[in-house]
Amino acid sequence: MSKSGNITDSETIRVTLSRQSVALLDELARKGIYGRNRADVAARFVDEALQKLVEIPVLKIREHQRNKKR
Repeated sequence: MSKSGNITDSETIRVTLSRQSVALLDELARKGIYGRNRADVAARFVDEALQKLVEIPVLKIREHQRNKKR
């Protein structure tokens, strides 16, 4: 996600990835579809993955786990 498109507060984090993963991020950045640089591409993928986790019906999962314990 580019900084100009980011309307919420943000923080910088540091992650360590394999060279192969970094090469893939760079390749995607060259295509410009997911961002203009490796950091933008990585941020977009993390944001999308987190959004999917939030959309999962967490309460249903917890109810299932409670029933399993009984």
